[in-house]
Amino acid sequence: MPLPATFDALLFDMDGTLIDSTPCVERIWRQWGAEVEIDVEDLMAHMHGVRGVDTIARFAPHRDLQTEFEKLLQRELTDLDGTVTITGIRERLAELGHVRHAIVTSAPKVIAETRLDYCRLALPPVQVYGEDVAHGKPHPDPYQRGAALLGVAPGNCLAFEDAPNGIRSAKAAGMTVIALATSHSRDELAEADAVIEDWHALRFVPGPDGRVLVAWEAA
Repeated sequence: MPLPATFDALLFDMDGTLIDSTPCVERIWRQWGAEVEIDVEDLMAHMHGVRGVDTIARFAPHRDLQTEFEKLLQRELTDLDGTVTITGIRERLAELGHVRHAIVTSAPKVIAETRLDYCRLALPPVQVYGEDVAHGKPHPDPYQRGAALLGVAPGNCLAFEDAPNGIRSAKAAGMTVIALATSHSRDELAEADAVIEDWHALRFVPGPDGRVLVAWEAA
C-alpha cells in the first residue's frame, strides 16, 4: 500500500485494533461452547469480528438466542481480566485532533463502553455498535453507516481491522483497509491493503482542512 496518503476520515474496529480483550473473550466463549456442546475449536476459528448474536445463531441454533446472548453479555461485562490497549494506540489517537474518526465494532454498546473505560480510552465522536445495523460484519452495513454518520464518502475513508470478517466488511463498503496482526496471521489478513504489527508502524498528521495524512513511521 503506497503511503503517505490522505483520507477524509479514519474508522477503527475495537477488539484487536484499539484494545486486546482476546484472553477474556476466548475464555468466556470457550466455556459457553462447552456448555452448549458444540465444536469449540470451530467456534474459535469463526467468532472473531462477528456479532455475538450472529455467532450464537450460527453455532447454537438449537438454543434460545436471547437467553444465550444475555448469558454471554453478563459474563463479558464482568470478566475483563487481561484486557489491554494495543501497543502505540494512545500515541496515534493523540495525533488525531479534529480529524473525523469513528469506532465500528461488532460488540454491543454496553460491552464496548465497558472495555474502553476499563482501558481508559475515550470514545470517538462517532460510534457504530453491533445493534446499530441490520447486518453485521462481514456485510458492509457497519462501515457504510460509519461513513454516513461522519458525512464522508466510503471511498475516501481508511479502516483499521484485525479480522478477516472485518476486512471484508470495510472493503465491501469501498474503503481502504490496514489490518493489525494481533489476532490473526498475516496470511489470514491478506485481503487488507496493508498489514502492521502494532500502531508504532504508522503516524497521523492532521491537515488544516480536517483530513489526515497517514504515513509509515519510518517515512
